[in-house]
Amino acid sequence: MSKTHKSKSGRTTERRRGRVSVGLRTPPSADRQFAEPYYKSFFILFFILGSLLRILLCWSNPPGNFFDNHFDPILLIMKTGTIPGKNDCWQCYHPPVFYWISAMAGHVAMHMVVKLSQLLKFFQFVVCFYGILTLGILYLILNKLPLSNFSRLLAFGTACFLPRHIYMSAINSNDTISYLFVALSIYLLLIVIERKFPFFLLLTVSIVISVTLFTKYTSFIVLPVVLMVFASLAYKRLFPSRKQALLFFVLIIFLPMTILSAHLIWNKKHYDSPLPWNVNRSDPSLIQPRDGDHFDFFTFKPWESIDPPIIVPGRMQSFWTLVYSGMWFDNEPKFLYFLVSNQSWWDRYYGWLRGEEKFPEDSPSISKLTGLLGAGLIVFGLFPLLLMVRGFGNFFSRSWRSHMRAEEMIKLIIFPTLLFSNVLGIVGLALRLPVYTAAKASYFLNSLPAFVVFLSLGLMACETNKQLKWTAVIALSFLFCLASVHILHIVLSISFLKPASLPG
Repeated sequence: MSKTHKSKSGRTTERRRGRVSVGLRTPPSADRQFAEPYYKSFFILFFILGSLLRILLCWSNPPGNFFDNHFDPILLIMKTGTIPGKNDCWQCYHPPVFYWISAMAGHVAMHMVVKLSQLLKFFQFVVCFYGILTLGILYLILNKLPLSNFSRLLAFGTACFLPRHIYMSAINSNDTISYLFVALSIYLLLIVIERKFPFFLLLTVSIVISVTLFTKYTSFIVLPVVLMVFASLAYKRLFPSRKQALLFFVLIIFLPMTILSAHLIWNKKHYDSPLPWNVNRSDPSLIQPRDGDHFDFFTFKPWESIDPPIIVPGRMQSFWTLVYSGMWFDNEPKFLYFLVSNQSWWDRYYGWLRGEEKFPEDSPSISKLTGLLGAGLIVFGLFPLLLMVRGFGNFFSRSWRSHMRAEEMIKLIIFPTLLFSNVLGIVGLALRLPVYTAAKASYFLNSLPAFVVFLSLGLMACETNKQLKWTAVIALSFLFCLASVHILHIVLSISFLKPASLPG
């Protein structure tokens, strides 16, 4: 039995088993009936527009335009019927899930309507499908947390129009599937907590996490998340006993850790490394250009990314600046190449990025429209960043946390753990390889669930102030428009110009 009271502040206070929890302020039933369809319509609109931008860029982007050649492992599996050895090709060292799924999908496609000449494009659309599915999972995650419709909507919209995720959904790589499975693992953990740990759901989460670990090394961040969740559950005593908490933890982690441990032992035995890496064959730190012997992790200079909005000498030192600018614009260009006519400059530029040539001395070949879009995205991208910082701060505010039930708090603990794990992993990589390819924004997209949740929390802090609320609405709406124009500009340029060559 529970009793509900309403305080003077308008918060709903629920007394349950002697414990007080303060929920979010909710509108009267009549207002809610009006608000729900209104917000749902915008959620659907954002999802459709975000999906269309990903499909259009994937459709227009040539299959050969990628960061790394992930087609070779897929084709080897289709040809031999087995997973290739770690040294059989340049990207074969990666975990096999992405390649195996693509190869199986390729076999099905070949038996249906897809011709051999269309197969690479088909693989691209498989990746695009992962990107669109990730948006759906982010929506489900937001709906599992005590957040307002307003904050959920704008946070979800930011993910839908995030340029880096749109880029990665149009390029054949194993990054996008890792974003999907990390988000799916988080969503299933939320359901497990909500439904009090039924055996079938624990087994399902265990299987999904096992698959997630074999999408990409960066997806290992799900392991500390699981550890933190069960440590928090035991500490808050939400189980009848700590032995039961330990039992549930073993049920969810035993399968993935057993498979992963066996895999690491096998790799160590056959490749002299538990996690084989092609850097041992060609070390980027000996080839690629850089400004110093290590990154600067204590500066953030977004203004340096505005003119020009690409990687250039003298602006490769600030780690967080490179990551931030890469989140909102094509700073390690794979698509800007299609927006200009002076392709000879870009050919020399890509030679410099590979460490084969000197940086072109003449000015970067970037049009005014491209420069303005880049500057606008980088400047207005500061709004969601500041809101995320505010939301992150709210999470650690004692007064804010005191208003939450233990179960809600444990759900939210997932997200700082996810973010910290992701940051530590990528910073560790950057310390090992102090070159621009280690400061990729794409590596941080495994934290997309944390980004949207902290952004939503930051928006909720502004929601009670009418001026701040409308400032956030206008700024983020303008950001969404800029991102859409930027992606459509690339799509139209590729479609009409039909470039004969590819970047890099």
